[in-house]
Amino acid sequence: MSDATQATTARRVRHFLDAGYPDAGLVEAAVEGAVYRLGDGTVAKVWERRRGSELRRMQRFYADAAAHLPFGAPEILAVEDMDGVPMTVERELTGEPLAGRIRTDDPDEVLPEAVDCMVAVLRALADAHDVDEVKHLPVLDEERPLWEGHTTFGSVLADLVDRRVSRCADRLSTQVHDFDDTRARLLRKLRSLPRTDEAVVHGDIFPETVLVDDDLRPLALVDYGFLSTGGDPRFDAAVAAAIFPAGTEHAPEITRQLTTRFAD
Repeated sequence: MSDATQATTARRVRHFLDAGYPDAGLVEAAVEGAVYRLGDGTVAKVWERRRGSELRRMQRFYADAAAHLPFGAPEILAVEDMDGVPMTVERELTGEPLAGRIRTDDPDEVLPEAVDCMVAVLRALADAHDVDEVKHLPVLDEERPLWEGHTTFGSVLADLVDRRVSRCADRLSTQVHDFDDTRARLLRKLRSLPRTDEAVVHGDIFPETVLVDDDLRPLALVDYGFLSTGGDPRFDAAVAAAIFPAGTEHAPEITRQLTTRFAD
């Protein structure tokens, strides 16, 4: 953690202490900001790249999700401002991250119960079709809504890939064989994807974002926002299969096994 980040963290913790939360402390620094436990059953999330209007839209989406999903979803109790940076106060969700209960160093040792848990989460999201609010969210570090100007998820993905690849096309072209043709083929495939019933897409489902009970049953899904939108539920399945075993030499085999199971 850099000196500047440490100073910011200390200042924010002091803010919460002065506000009457004697047990306040940093939980984690995530992609979109930092999470602080307040000690009264709530957490505060400070969002570095979100506007208050987006977080209020996410607040409405969370309320919709909680009504349609068989496990817990975050609940935004308030949207506030901290030194010009938006902050949400949310109910603290219970459960242990699935990551603490699995092994990925051996493809034959991935617990069937863990895979069943991931299947249950993916199936529940695929059945959640109330996507109006989440489709208006931007993703990553972008500012415009992901679906702006689009009517199909395939075209949404194609334009997103095109925008992101364009940022570093010069470097990629020196590392990826037949880069221009590969890029063009990928974009054509994405734009030709058949239309499906739109469902809630979390965008970042892996063992760290799934909270479970002692029997590895899903209690909650956390960390919406990074790539959350509405679209083809197979996107979540593909992402989950790819990032579930990240950082292990057996990743390709585990991804293959998960892809087969999710497809079934």
